[in-house]
Amino acid sequence: MSTRELDPATLAAIASIIAAFGVAMLFFRIQRELQMSAQDEIIWLPWADWLLVFATLVCLFFVILPLIFQTTSRVPTAAAGAATVLVGGYIFAILGHYRILFGRRRTGPRYNPEPAERVVVFVFSFLALVVFAARAVYWH
Repeated sequence: MSTRELDPATLAAIASIIAAFGVAMLFFRIQRELQMSAQDEIIWLPWADWLLVFATLVCLFFVILPLIFQTTSRVPTAAAGAATVLVGGYIFAILGHYRILFGRRRTGPRYNPEPAERVVVFVFSFLALVVFAARAVYWH
């Protein structure tokens, strides 16, 4: 392990926290959408929540699973960084979805995605890919 590599325990802790947060928020969302369905409202998974879904899956399959197999690749560290960016983007995207931070002047029904939410999801998805590539390929 080079001095720039995180130890497996630290990576597992980071991935576990992100995955637990993602799963908890997904259960919250499912509960809310079931309530909306009971009121005959349209149900959907906001684009913002997809950031958490992907962050959770990245942590499970590209951080935790490789650690179980004791790989020596840089993929777990790169994946943990990318997932962290996705979770950071979730905060801004969900605020855009509910028009709390972005789109306060918009009125009427919300769409999936809201314009600001779409931009945030694309920007943070791109940033996550950049972080992953930079860590997996370029940082030695």
